[in-house]
Amino acid sequence: MIGHLNHQLQQPTLGDTFAAGLAGYEWSKRLEPHYRRLLATEKTIVECLDGKQLLSTELWDICFPRATGQGYWHYTTLDHLDAIVGTREIWLHSLSMRMGEGELKEFPAEFGFDGFLAVDEGLPTIYVLARDLFFLSLSDNDDPGDMWGYGEVRLKLRVQPVASRVDLRRMAYKTDPDHPVRVLRNFAMQRYGRHFIPWQVSRQGAFLLDNYFSWESEVRLLVKRFSDSNDLSIRQSGNSEAVAIPLLADNERARIDLLAVEVESAADLARAKAILEEHVPDWGVQLIVSGS
Repeated sequence: MIGHLNHQLQQPTLGDTFAAGLAGYEWSKRLEPHYRRLLATEKTIVECLDGKQLLSTELWDICFPRATGQGYWHYTTLDHLDAIVGTREIWLHSLSMRMGEGELKEFPAEFGFDGFLAVDEGLPTIYVLARDLFFLSLSDNDDPGDMWGYGEVRLKLRVQPVASRVDLRRMAYKTDPDHPVRVLRNFAMQRYGRHFIPWQVSRQGAFLLDNYFSWESEVRLLVKRFSDSNDLSIRQSGNSEAVAIPLLADNERARIDLLAVEVESAADLARAKAILEEHVPDWGVQLIVSGS
């Protein structure tokens, strides 16, 4: 009897098994301090339910690195510039507006999260999830390249996320065979016959797109609306919703400052100058022409 108990105590924990089995992957070293947080349910392997989400957060930081720069470009039109400075707020639009471009589809297809493609409320689950995901497309590339196709104006923004429910990350456009999510899910299934499901998966899938869009090198600011979210300023944007973030003001989600406005050509300079002088003469926004 005592020998049987000792044998049980000496069995490796779930976390130890993951650490040993995945030791050959460089990225796994970053997860090793958190593997002991893993728990097995009847059908899944998940991180413990204490709200800390340490392993999951580290995993997503590996897969979709956080953007840490201080200045990002947002491409738009003169009409939208007028609306942005006129209201002194910038809108994060619902991801549901972009479902025709493959949003949220690449992630479940790559990693076998079949439930995301199942039908809910008469639509694939990803369409339902997209209603509560709000994004702002940014770039830290000073060379505009073909990005002028998105508008004749670009805004230089300083973006500082201030809450755990806001993500500022670099988009990914392809996955390798040894991608951490794929390896973790395969290991869990092969070793334990269970699905590995990290926290935050319903929103982190928004940082993976088809390689067709890789030329954009997008940095994305993403906000998820939860059932208890009462700090979001919701606006109506056509047939969908948007989250409004005030400019040059502290906010519970992100601080966004307008640093400069650049127009594609000198022909747009006069109107851009008039818009800034009408709405925000006190902001001291730098106005420049591309290439000058």
